[in-house]
Amino acid sequence: MRISGAVPVLVTPFKDSGKVDEGSLLRQLDFCIEAGSQALVFGWGSESHLLTDAELEDLWSATVRHVNGKVPVVAATSHASREGVIARTKLAKWCGVDCAMVNPEGRKGDQLVALFRDLSDQVNMELMIQDAQGNASADVLLQAVQEAQNVNSLKLESPGAPHKMGLVKDGLSAVSGERDVTVLGGSNGGLLLEELDRGAVGTLPHPAIIDAFRAVCDLYAAGNLKDASDVYYQKILPLNRLTAAGGAAGGGIWLHKTIFQRAGILRSNYCRVGASPQPDWVMDRVWAHLSENDLAISKQIGA
Repeated sequence: MRISGAVPVLVTPFKDSGKVDEGSLLRQLDFCIEAGSQALVFGWGSESHLLTDAELEDLWSATVRHVNGKVPVVAATSHASREGVIARTKLAKWCGVDCAMVNPEGRKGDQLVALFRDLSDQVNMELMIQDAQGNASADVLLQAVQEAQNVNSLKLESPGAPHKMGLVKDGLSAVSGERDVTVLGGSNGGLLLEELDRGAVGTLPHPAIIDAFRAVCDLYAAGNLKDASDVYYQKILPLNRLTAAGGAAGGGIWLHKTIFQRAGILRSNYCRVGASPQPDWVMDRVWAHLSENDLAISKQIGA
């Protein structure tokens, strides 16, 4: 199983009551796959940290059943304790998830390496290392890859991620053996072109315009750097800038839920995370941007 390309971090749909909405989830899965997603991820942007273990089990199991092997399913299994990470990763495997994405959070150096070694020894499933807070240097990440044989990918999204990606890519062949360990970016693709330049093979952004991310990744992989850059600056960067311009807390999650709600994919844009609505002027610009750029979601909105 190779994790690469356009890999959306799904939003968790809720009803207005705050309960998980499985029907909306299944519609989101169908949209993302049809729009070109090469894997599907539940992460922080999915509000996974605000779901109970029972809700996670239902969410992951429903996704695995519905996707039925079309693309890999990745689930964040981070927890404050080592024991909690192992238990949650075992739960993900029991649900049929293909890969566990683990943010080691406060663990650094030998503690970080030991966590992934323990996971690799105790849970027979693929692992993705998530470096979101600059948890580790490139050397420590490479050591974790070497000692934890189940690591198949790294999501690097701490400050200076493109530079670290280059360092990791330069050292991977010496530590990964015959494994094809991939490096991907995050942070909603804010530095996607620079990440691809430094050896990333994909990215994990918000889901609503995943077809644009797929186009950039495919064009870049084919060596068509100019068209990849044009798509990025025309279709992706304006939405990222609008999200930031609104200044709303949790604005990215709220925005993508609201886009999906208007497209009839989600019934509600309810968020558990402390998300504030984007200002009306931002949303006016968002709707104009989506309709003007021949994005898959605009066809749903206009249907």
